[in-house]
Amino acid sequence: MKSKTQNLGSALLLAGILSLTACKKETVETVSTDVDGDTTTVVTTTTTENTLDADTQKAEADLKAAKERLQEAIAKGDKKAQEAAQKTVDETEAAWAKLKANVAEGADKTKTSLEEAKDATKEKLENTKEKLHAAADKTKAKLDAAAEKTKANYNEALEKAKAK
Repeated sequence: MKSKTQNLGSALLLAGILSLTACKKETVETVSTDVDGDTTTVVTTTTTENTLDADTQKAEADLKAAKERLQEAIAKGDKKAQEAAQKTVDETEAAWAKLKANVAEGADKTKTSLEEAKDATKEKLENTKEKLHAAADKTKAKLDAAAEKTKANYNEALEKAKAK
């Protein structure tokens, strides 16, 4: 029973992790200003996506911006700015590649974990099914034996009643 609950717990934990990675995060910011007795309150609600997609989009936007700065530096002919911009592009490309690799690796690990959880659940269900069938067969056999005993006792009582 413990292994069944562990597998169920693992599956639920995995499902929870997956759902958390797709959640939205809302922050509410309230700013109050007081000018000569008049109070003005501004409420700002910011919704941000807390997903890998948002991270990859930001990294891609950063790379695009770095490449634009490099082109601007090349157009101006400023060698120091060009070198700095090229260094930024290289670093941003490396970060982008690393993020893509991490996302792919995470997706592969998640898929593997889900497959393992599915297989373990399937196996446990089969074991439970077999045990239920065995218990049902055992119960049927006991019921049949009890019915036979009851029938025998009834017949015996009937024979005794006829004999009197």
